[in-house]
Amino acid sequence: MRRSQKNKAGLFLAGMFCALFSASAQNTFKYAATIPKTDSAGFYKISLQPALVAKSNADLSDIRLVNQKGYFVPYIMADNLPQPANEKFMVFPGVGVASKTDTGTSYVIENRESLPVNMLWVKLRNTAVKRNVNISGSDDLQRWFAIEEDVPLQQAGLNSRGAYLQSLSFPASNYRYLKLLVNDKNKAPLKFLEAGIYTEQSVSKSYFEVPDARVSQKDSNKVTYIDIRLNDNYLVNKIELTITAPKYYRRDVAIYQMDKQDRIPVSNAELFPGKSNSLLFAAKGNELELQIDNGDNLPLSIKNIRVFQADQFIVSYLDAGQSYKILTGDKKAPAPDYDLKFFIDSIHQRIPEISHTAVIKNTTYQIHTTIIKKDNGMIIWIAIIAALLLLILLTWKMVTEVNNKTGKA
Repeated sequence: MRRSQKNKAGLFLAGMFCALFSASAQNTFKYAATIPKTDSAGFYKISLQPALVAKSNADLSDIRLVNQKGYFVPYIMADNLPQPANEKFMVFPGVGVASKTDTGTSYVIENRESLPVNMLWVKLRNTAVKRNVNISGSDDLQRWFAIEEDVPLQQAGLNSRGAYLQSLSFPASNYRYLKLLVNDKNKAPLKFLEAGIYTEQSVSKSYFEVPDARVSQKDSNKVTYIDIRLNDNYLVNKIELTITAPKYYRRDVAIYQMDKQDRIPVSNAELFPGKSNSLLFAAKGNELELQIDNGDNLPLSIKNIRVFQADQFIVSYLDAGQSYKILTGDKKAPAPDYDLKFFIDSIHQRIPEISHTAVIKNTTYQIHTTIIKKDNGMIIWIAIIAALLLLILLTWKMVTEVNNKTGKA
């Protein structure tokens, strides 16, 4: 067999397996949204609307960008972009030093001004290990409340500075104390050097209002219960309350996420005049409950309640005039690991922002599930058997060719 024929056959097999893998992977996502074609090639910030995020996993691990050929396109979360050099970096002082606990290494810092923060920059000694970190907040160093879990810590890039910075994104929170707990039980700890924020980009600058929120209020036993029901599993980052009376008040409010019959504590805050009375937290679901402690006072007169999601972005390089779509809706999908994260310095700070069209059901997923239910995966097995037969045929031709040459010799 000629070398060119072997190469063509090998390329055919590789292409067939890649096509099978790509198609099979796409078939696991229930929902899709189209991205409008761009006039020029380059990096773009793609805004993820609430309707799409509602169909995604809480950590957005099942977001995938696909080109018109059906291949996955690398992207990074916008929060991982480097900060502009002209912005002021504010270091949060450490409360003690990093300590080893039964579950891992903890590092506690103090947000003295209780600024609402949704991105923290952490300076670490160079390391080549992979770890996850849980982020929690507290106002008294006694009671700690979960903010974000299993946030991956990146490995150090190729540098000789001995340390590197990494951004940690999480729902906007204004706790006085933040704790980073690294899941490194029975392993050598990581070395934290400092942590802080860039003052101009510490808070999400834009929000999308979650549509069709249904609100009901009940005053009982010195407590006001406010039930907020949503028509999908939306990501909620902010609730705005418009309070008209009394003139002077100061009330504690507890926020819970309702899961069937359970109340899951999410956050605690205070309501008082002169404050925007915006509750910043993160919860993903279709029902929330606010409990306002009125003490011996009359209940607050609340004119309006609005629910918002902080704007979420992915950043990717898009070719001009090409069709792309976003896939989501696979509960088992792990977060992708793309090489693009090593080239964030090549991405300009100010890049065009685009969005996607309405979210629809992924037709390939519907076809896939119908076929699987009907034929028990027969088509996939047929493809595998066909590939094996082709390999056997190629091997037989190679052996025959070698035998013929040996006989002639």
